Amino acid sequence: MRFIQLTFFLLLSNFLFGQLPPQIDWGPDNLSRQNTLAILPKDSSVFFTFHYGNASLMPSAKVSRFENGKEILSKRIEPRIGEKMVTLEDVFMFSNRLFGLFSDKVGASVTLYMQEYDDDVDPVFEPLIVASYVIPKGWSRNVLVTTKVSPKSNFLVVDYLIPAKKETYDRFGYNILNEKMVSVREGEYEIPYDSKLSAVEARHVTDDGDYFLGVSVFSKAYYSIWKDFGLVDKSVLIHMSAQDSMRMYELDIEQRKVYNFSIDSNDSTAVITGTWGDEDSKGAKGIFYSTFSLVLNKIELPKFLEFPKEILEQENPQSDDIYSYQNINGELLNYAFRDILLLPDGSINVLAEQYYIYEVNSTDSRGMSQVTNYYNYNDCIVYSISNVGELNWFRKIPKKQESVNDFGQYSSLISYFSNGNLVLFFNDNIQNYDPIGTYLGTRIPFSNSLRYKEYCLAKATVNLESGETNRAMFSSYDAIEAFVCLKLSCVNYKSHQVIFAASNKRDKYGFLAFE
Repeated sequence: MRFIQLTFFLLLSNFLFGQLPPQIDWGPDNLSRQNTLAILPKDSSVFFTFHYGNASLMPSAKVSRFENGKEILSKRIEPRIGEKMVTLEDVFMFSNRLFGLFSDKVGASVTLYMQEYDDDVDPVFEPLIVASYVIPKGWSRNVLVTTKVSPKSNFLVVDYLIPAKKETYDRFGYNILNEKMVSVREGEYEIPYDSKLSAVEARHVTDDGDYFLGVSVFSKAYYSIWKDFGLVDKSVLIHMSAQDSMRMYELDIEQRKVYNFSIDSNDSTAVITGTWGDEDSKGAKGIFYSTFSLVLNKIELPKFLEFPKEILEQENPQSDDIYSYQNINGELLNYAFRDILLLPDGSINVLAEQYYIYEVNSTDSRGMSQVTNYYNYNDCIVYSISNVGELNWFRKIPKKQESVNDFGQYSSLISYFSNGNLVLFFNDNIQNYDPIGTYLGTRIPFSNSLRYKEYCLAKATVNLESGETNRAMFSSYDAIEAFVCLKLSCVNYKSHQVIFAASNKRDKYGFLAFE
């Protein structure tokens, strides 16, 4: 009887939701590639995927071109610059063109190259040397390099680590290039904190070529993905201006410590926002907000706002579920920032998601040890801060996503801003919704499920002016015949669409136009 009822509910919800545009326009099935790392959109119907072959020995890097969700071609990216064998570090889009980033390490010398590719994934033009530097003698670890693109895709920064060995401080090098692939500024900088105690948490390049870094400094070295915020000593913003000056600003004031911060910008202002706690905090007690004038080259003092009490009271601090702690002593734990929107009036809207890994070590009767990693992507928080640093509204979207030893492949979310709303999608459990797809409002929701009969893709819409939130089931498994991988999916603001990736026995890609 339960099976018959569930089948009826699924058919009914599919019928009802099928009448409500827009829906995801799914393309045909494609060859399954479990090692796909990224979707790289070009225009409304064309995108590339970056993946590695499935061969167990020496898998090769490949790029495929898709049109309307169908794979047109797939080519191997040759790890070669001229006659040199090199290492592929990344494949990405910049200024609507496809690039590969390579490193060549010979002894202590490292050279970084960029190679452009056409739509047929063939090299065009000569490779460009973007950096050349020397690492400490005997250093054998991999090259560590990061790329960041400005919001309007008119500047690209290539940032690389020059590691410390005997010295206390790491050094970093950077090269900022414009859309004509001309270097506008390059150099090296040093973060004056012990490399074992500091970590770069955020990087951002503006549309004017200013470069920002956010650095956390800990009181002692940590090696766990679950960060003990009680160990945070200070948080620092580093600004490298287009005039090549470098300044540092400590964000912590009045015994309040900043964590988990993010940086974004528009034409005139950079915004720094995140969570904070006091000196004894293990989690976050509120949110902070600061602005940096790109015109005046000046930072405003951070403003610290506490989480609304009614939000904290929704949680159960006495919960016995060790894998879903969210509130300890009135503090929220481990929120990672996912999306920021700067509005013309100077206000901002922010989306963050609770994320942590819980590790369990066990030993069986034979003395065999086993480590199990539990990946948790839970509730979202969405808030609005006015242009004078006041909290307009704060909302919490209950969500529970738990998985074991899979890196959270089908967890997390994807979001976009459109027509005064924040729209987000995430994988969920159909038991959290009624027969017509309306959210039941459970305080502790059922965890997402990859069982055919329980899986659904959920959609939540948050009005940016009022904070009013609507949530509903968007699609069941039967409508997709696959599970959506939100971590692989991507937002293409130029074409005003989301490209969804889904897989089961075959891969498929779908397009959703912004509302």
